[in-house]
Amino acid sequence: MRLIFKNLNILRSIINTINTSFEIKEIVESAGNNLPNLFEFSAFGVLWKAESTLYLYQEESCPSSFTQEVARNMVRVFSILGEEPNDLDRVTLQVEKRKLRPSHMMMDPKATLKSYLTLPLAVEEEIIGCVSLNSDQPNAFDAQDLQFFSVIGYQMAATLKHFQRFSSVKTMAIYDTLTTLYNRGYLEERLIIEAQKSFYGGIALSLVMVDIDHFKKVNDTFGHTEGDKVLKEIASLLKTSVRKKDTVARYGGEEFILILPEAGLDEASMIAERIRRLVESTLFEVGQARMNLTVSLGISNFPSHHARSKEDLVKMADQALYDAKRGGRNRVCIFNPA
Repeated sequence: MRLIFKNLNILRSIINTINTSFEIKEIVESAGNNLPNLFEFSAFGVLWKAESTLYLYQEESCPSSFTQEVARNMVRVFSILGEEPNDLDRVTLQVEKRKLRPSHMMMDPKATLKSYLTLPLAVEEEIIGCVSLNSDQPNAFDAQDLQFFSVIGYQMAATLKHFQRFSSVKTMAIYDTLTTLYNRGYLEERLIIEAQKSFYGGIALSLVMVDIDHFKKVNDTFGHTEGDKVLKEIASLLKTSVRKKDTVARYGGEEFILILPEAGLDEASMIAERIRRLVESTLFEVGQARMNLTVSLGISNFPSHHARSKEDLVKMADQALYDAKRGGRNRVCIFNPA
């Protein structure tokens, strides 16, 4: 009886840690840290359908062959449930190794999967993944383990579903639905953060404003559907032309803004010129035709242009863009205070 109460307390603790987690990796880690208090296992896995990712939390002496066997088995069970994916090659495998056993109980390098307890993660009749305890020992799990693990699985499913909904809301709030770039609202928030870091820390910050030349003609000639295709293609080119720490956002219509933290004028100019050349050399499929398009770009920089606020930086980049347009388009201009 004491053992049952002890296990129930452990179960309650596991559920609480899962419940207060905010990310999928944190959920897996929270469960993985506590599950050894309740079960004896070699690997604990969570396959989450939303990201096609299999998270494995396992004994550090686990051989790679055992890891692959567990992963294949989890994907196989998930496929039997009638859900994608049905091939391990289509799943991203993330492995976290921890010391789950005493040193004298290290796993045999030739260990194989002998027993497993795999359950679907289901909420409101929707299967969003599966969860699994896996062991290199035969008959490692019993009926009580199944009961306890079912409760844990239910709570994980509920938490993951909540996280999934939160992620969807967050995505709609910060991304432009057409181009999948950040939207103007997120741009404003990011710019506040980067401007504060630069103005108070004396760190360089550049803005690049980008506008598609003669885009109205594309819409007027080929229609807005083809125009939207062009916007998406240009957005893709912008994303591939910047650094990881940069922010690319749709400012409105056919205008985009790049936030380049820690970038001086030389680096900002290099990035802008790379974008200009890339767009100029790309053949865009518009309607039944293939055509060349160009962009104009304007650059502002702190501290070079003595901006006192994020609004100043935007106005300066906008002025530089205007100069590029007036100068004949398909060019990069740096803000000129004169």
